[in-house]
Amino acid sequence: ADFFLLTTMARKSVAAVGAAAALAAPAFLLPSVEAPSRAVSHEATVQQPILNTAGSLRHTNCVAVAVGLGAAAATARRTKKAPRASLVVRQAEGRLLRPRDRTDGHGWVKEDPDFNAADESAVSATHTIELKKRPSGIKRYTHGMDGKGAMVMDMNEKARYPGDPIGQAAVAGVKKGYVVKSVNGTDVRNWDFEDIMDLLEDFIPDPDVQSTAAFKGGAQRVRKHQQVPFPVTIEYVEMKPMEKSAAAAPAAPPGAWMPRLSGWSDEDLMKERQRAMAMPEPAPGYNGPRYTKAADIDDAWLQRLKQFQQTGGLIPKKDAYLLVLDVIAQLKSEQTMNRVQVGPGQKLTVFGDLHGQYFDFMNILNMAGMPSPNTPFLFNGDFVDRGSWSIEVIILIFAMKMKNPNAVFMNRGNHEMLEANMIYGFAGETGAKYDLDLFNLFSESFRNLPLLHLINNEVLVVHAGIPGPRPRVWLPGQTHDPEDAVPVNARATTLAEIASVDRYTELTPNSYKEAVDSAPRTEEKWETDSRMIIDFLWSDPRGGAGYGPSYRKSRGVFMFGPDVTAQFCRENNINLVIRSHEVKAEGWLKDHDTLMSVFSAPNYLDTGGNKGAFLQLTPGPDGKLQATPTSYTAVPHPDLPPMYHQNYIVNNHPHLTRQMRKKQVAQADDFGDSDFAGYQGPDEWEEVDAGATLNAMSS
Repeated sequence: ADFFLLTTMARKSVAAVGAAAALAAPAFLLPSVEAPSRAVSHEATVQQPILNTAGSLRHTNCVAVAVGLGAAAATARRTKKAPRASLVVRQAEGRLLRPRDRTDGHGWVKEDPDFNAADESAVSATHTIELKKRPSGIKRYTHGMDGKGAMVMDMNEKARYPGDPIGQAAVAGVKKGYVVKSVNGTDVRNWDFEDIMDLLEDFIPDPDVQSTAAFKGGAQRVRKHQQVPFPVTIEYVEMKPMEKSAAAAPAAPPGAWMPRLSGWSDEDLMKERQRAMAMPEPAPGYNGPRYTKAADIDDAWLQRLKQFQQTGGLIPKKDAYLLVLDVIAQLKSEQTMNRVQVGPGQKLTVFGDLHGQYFDFMNILNMAGMPSPNTPFLFNGDFVDRGSWSIEVIILIFAMKMKNPNAVFMNRGNHEMLEANMIYGFAGETGAKYDLDLFNLFSESFRNLPLLHLINNEVLVVHAGIPGPRPRVWLPGQTHDPEDAVPVNARATTLAEIASVDRYTELTPNSYKEAVDSAPRTEEKWETDSRMIIDFLWSDPRGGAGYGPSYRKSRGVFMFGPDVTAQFCRENNINLVIRSHEVKAEGWLKDHDTLMSVFSAPNYLDTGGNKGAFLQLTPGPDGKLQATPTSYTAVPHPDLPPMYHQNYIVNNHPHLTRQMRKKQVAQADDFGDSDFAGYQGPDEWEEVDAGATLNAMSS
């Protein structure tokens, strides 16, 4: 059976967003020649304690040539590096084309259809409509191919009362799917989307869009057209759907490797340990550290590992298997919500997303030191994927965990999931550096990770967010307009309910669709558990009240407002929630009065321009925990682009790939599933033929 979508990417150019395929798998961790630096400074800024947790403010169709490459992929050899082709995508003078990056809510999201506004042969009907005043009730236009044209994608489909101003578009006859042909007689079909939006300037103000302004906003573009006065005459056309050219992945050959979707029993793990023990010893001349058991690791061992990794070394495959097996055993003894106590004179450091940025991780450890009983560490998910040194990052974290199991803590993030790891690089990197059976074992370790940590019974640390609405009802067409918000729950989910969640699971694409109902009903516990896991791994804060839809997934994931956070903290008698999951310009942000984000991967994807940060929690004079952020910039790293090792999958396991395409949008995040703050982004990659998914594998 075909598996689900996989992507490989080359880095963006300075001038434009690009996507490319690197057809050869990596031969070495580091290039044999010195690579140019990607960053020039790495100074750190330590802030004063920002928050006493009692609440007082203290201070302060580009095509992803990536998957289903067919004959080209089949003929590529791991030992030869094929040239990378790139497609340059037009920039739109600094203004982004996604709803969360714009102040008017217009822009493209994943589910939008392709269209070519200038294709006369696709026109099936023409309609001339007069709109009398702004706003007309059209909530979102999307753009077509190459960022051209404008199609109605969301609107008020009826008037609320006679003369309702935001119902006038519907009353006049505008329908979803209509494409703007002309405005007051001027043909705009070949215009850039942003220029058409400037001309119309027709939108419903959305406070939530304003409150979560784009992380990468930057300078405003030069406006070419002033808004037309209303009334305005707009000529719309209806267009036939564009055909999609399907390109299925090659069939899996007999005996081909497939990811393990079933759980591991104790007997399975024992057999895997026996298999690991029988693996060959490292080749003569190996000079790195060896791992046979947790007692092997001391401070000198960890220092030796770091030095070895920085020169391109990998611990032997046998040792890697034994380490992961021991971590699984340790994690199985922990809880869904671990409780940690930080006493006087102690300091807990919380790290956000690391995403395989190993050399930045080394810089972080130089600043924060190493974990110990008095200086424990908490890694808040997304250790792997995206960056090309995820193996080095996770091996080091696991080694620190085994040395000090009660001083190193980990939460699961959305990138400690099989679905994400197969797409965003960790599976390919594990296969390139070890083998894919070890990836199966890593997946088992991730399924056993805790989801939350409660510090001193007053600070809750979770990767993404807090529990979503109850009942969890799907509201088609719900927007970010505060009037559309789902109100706060009648009562907050309790910490006891959270602690009872069965965390041992893998989410599939269907999990998100099934995480909402068409009408209120009583959930079974496994359903409640699955839905809370989605919240813990995927949700985001927003500026508006209540719950609203997320752009990360088409359904099943929610954003939560400050009133939701306040209720949750108040009813659970906690003072602060710390989460990660989103890029922040300074590496951290106080999103709500009792909610802070921390993101530890600076210059994310080598293009983000953001700082990274970590938070340190220490008891203050009143005994309440204080959160002190430290920000820093990126350090140089060897010249490998993000997700470089995903080429291993493309070249060696094409049956696991699906052909993907990417919308050609200006300054877009290359990798979809965006972590950029202010843009909770749709997965901007979509399958050309979306028939084969993880759901098919698991059915």
